[in-house]
Amino acid sequence: MKHLALTLSLSSFFLLSGCAIKPPESVTVYQSRGAIQCEDPGMTAVDSFQQLSSNGVHVETSQCGQLNGVSFVSVCGAETADVVIHSIEAKDVKLAEMMGYSRLDSKQHADELSDFNIVPCE
Repeated sequence: MKHLALTLSLSSFFLLSGCAIKPPESVTVYQSRGAIQCEDPGMTAVDSFQQLSSNGVHVETSQCGQLNGVSFVSVCGAETADVVIHSIEAKDVKLAEMMGYSRLDSKQHADELSDFNIVPCE
């Protein structure tokens, strides 16, 4: 009888504790790579990841992209549309914004980015 009571109480504990655990909410942020045509490829996704991480931001995923709907002059010395995109924990968004990152519309997710073309990171 004691064994049955112990088994039931442990089962209830694990079932209820599983319901209480919620994964952290994610937010997508991005920043220009700072690339200059013919001169500087700018910040890599790894550089950006390390910058965020070293300042206490928990980065879940990283990818590279190019802005859609924005024109840039095709001439040496001009900026590019290259950006780095990260999924971070929502609690870190203010810190990321203070570091120059912009938050995407909360209705968008990293896999549904209409403002960006996802490109391979170089």
